[in-house]
Amino acid sequence: MRKVITSYINPDMDGIALMYSYCEYLRKNGEDAYYYFEGTYKKEVGIILDKFNITLNPTDKILADDEIILVDTNYLEEIPKSIIKDNIVEVIDHHNREKWIDECGVKAQIDPIGAASTIVAERFKKNNFDISRESAILLYYGVISNTMNLKIKLTNQRDIDMANWLKDLVPEITDEITTEIFVKKSEIGDNLREEMEVEFKDQFMSISWSMGQLEVANVEEFLNKYECDIRNILDTVSKEKNVEYMSVNCMDIINGYSSIVALNDKTAELISKSIGIEFTDLKAKTNELVSRKEIVKIIRNLYPL
Repeated sequence: MRKVITSYINPDMDGIALMYSYCEYLRKNGEDAYYYFEGTYKKEVGIILDKFNITLNPTDKILADDEIILVDTNYLEEIPKSIIKDNIVEVIDHHNREKWIDECGVKAQIDPIGAASTIVAERFKKNNFDISRESAILLYYGVISNTMNLKIKLTNQRDIDMANWLKDLVPEITDEITTEIFVKKSEIGDNLREEMEVEFKDQFMSISWSMGQLEVANVEEFLNKYECDIRNILDTVSKEKNVEYMSVNCMDIINGYSSIVALNDKTAELISKSIGIEFTDLKAKTNELVSRKEIVKIIRNLYPL
């Protein structure tokens, strides 16, 4: 039976790394495995593929009788429409676990760690499987991207251990190249709204909430240039999607702090009470790097469904 590994539509670095590397892992274990993604991968993926001269070769479609493995997501509303739920046989993820997994008896490893890429890296290491240069690079940057270079609080010792192991395998990976990738990633062109990722309400909260995230170098310079545009986008999306509480978390991936831009006073007040930061003119700065995932986790606990 053919197995196809896929993730959510428009996957990020973690999702692409998992698809590529888990396909390799399964093939080395004798499986007939392929990977597939729908939409356009995130900008950072393209930067890394170009930097290390890696080519993706996904299958062109999912067939009706394919066994499906979901990676970096277990949210059914995020995945390609061609996927038949009953064909899902495995999930590898690090997000909140949805009920359907246990109801359907699907094999799943969902661990509360910084990056799902860590899980597949561990499988290679534990089983002494040779790992290709390409898979090692992609998994490394899957971990580094999701943990903001191992700086956010959600970073687990497992993430650190696997990042170090993968880096040791590939001499091409250097801190200088990683900084270069982060800087290039923060160059926002004409796709600011897409980069902000504020289009969807959080499905695990009782309030109408959406928080976007931008990962940039030198946030103060960035906001001097783009803050008016960011506020216009927040206002537009709030009206289009009928979202009451909206903000964007701007993470400075070089200097190690976050600036949060809030849509309105009630959003600023809610975030302020939740994580203990002070807003001035609907903007607040943290003392350390704080990810959207960390903030959302706190808000979900305060306003559960």
